Amino acid sequence: MKLRPQSLLGQTVITIALTLAAFMVISMGAAVYFIYLPMAQRSADDFAAVIVSAAHSLQSLPEEMHAELQEQLLADHGLIVAAETTDLTETSDDVPYFAYFRNSLKRRAGEALPITTTSDNPLIWVDVPAHGKTFRLGFDRERAGTNPPVALLLAIGGGALLTFVASMLEVRRVVKPLNRLSLAVQELGSGHNPPPLLEDGPRETAELARAFNRMSADLSELSANRTVIIAGLSHDLRTPLTRLELAVEMLDEDPRPKLVAGIRRDLAAMNSLIGQFLQFSRGIEKERPVELDLWETIESQSEDLTREGAKLQLDRHDPPCVYFADPVALARVLSNLLANAAYHGGDSTIDVELHCNEQAVTIEISDRGPGIPADQIEAVFQPFHRLETARGNRTGGSGLGLAIARQLAIKHGWTIDLLPRDGGGTVARVGLPPAHRRCSH
Repeated sequence: MKLRPQSLLGQTVITIALTLAAFMVISMGAAVYFIYLPMAQRSADDFAAVIVSAAHSLQSLPEEMHAELQEQLLADHGLIVAAETTDLTETSDDVPYFAYFRNSLKRRAGEALPITTTSDNPLIWVDVPAHGKTFRLGFDRERAGTNPPVALLLAIGGGALLTFVASMLEVRRVVKPLNRLSLAVQELGSGHNPPPLLEDGPRETAELARAFNRMSADLSELSANRTVIIAGLSHDLRTPLTRLELAVEMLDEDPRPKLVAGIRRDLAAMNSLIGQFLQFSRGIEKERPVELDLWETIESQSEDLTREGAKLQLDRHDPPCVYFADPVALARVLSNLLANAAYHGGDSTIDVELHCNEQAVTIEISDRGPGIPADQIEAVFQPFHRLETARGNRTGGSGLGLAIARQLAIKHGWTIDLLPRDGGGTVARVGLPPAHRRCSH
């Protein structure tokens, strides 16, 4: 499972952190190879020269002057002169300093010199021969080695930290307006009108915000114009329709009852179409969610369709599910999907299933109709799009049912998928966010 962050800020932080970590490794490696190791070699060589020189000085000076020289060696170089003993073991320190120290002693003394220590003493001893006499000189273990240049390490670490902090501030300054734009785009895609973005900051982000504000204003204007146009046309159409309905009702006698009944059906269908046009043009405003029982909502919409002669089979797979949603919008979505299944499924039974658990909340409406070609699944959600060329008489053939359902689903954060059904037909699956559910057992 990949743990790569999905946000631009997270990915940028990881990239900068890894880059600075690589920079630190390379810088430290270069500092050790080109600065620390040469310094350790030089320090070891100088200290070996002091030890060998001290042994030769002790051999050349008379005994009465040894005490004064020993005090000077201790004060200046931390060296202790001791009598030769045999209870010492050779040290096995493998740090670079001791390797350089051994080589320097061998080169200056002309032979390999044993470096010994005791288990209970932090002193390190070197037996140095000088003109036939051996002197044992000791020094504290902390004296062996060299400290890396602290200023260099602080400069590298501090520079990397400062670069990281500055990069984070810069990235945040760039990502912040992008986050605002992303939220505004999501709100616009859900059918709402987001407030205008601030047109400040760098020139590129300011121009991007300005372009989005223009686009949002244009879309809002287009939507308003569409509503006005369709509302005006619907009003103009309904006026003569109302007069026709009134004229039909005022007929004292029906010389042709079948003809009059047909006129009434056509008038009702035209009024239904006009109502759907108005609903699509305006949409349904997002209302405050209320607590409702999904199964009761499904049963209510199914009963309405059953009264019109459709056959339905309801199946609830999980315990009762209480959900927070806009009841008008959800009822409209289910009504349109059920009507679509009844129209295309013919006389076959429509299966309605509710799944409500912690992972998902779905409502599936399955029919045994001819199905939808794979290349037409998204097209059927477009307004006025129909698979068949002839308009049906049962529904009036508006081609707006699925478009209205998709529009409402997007506005409320739901999903609608049309899937092929095993054995033929279509499954309309409504997906609801499980976070808004409350199951009662």
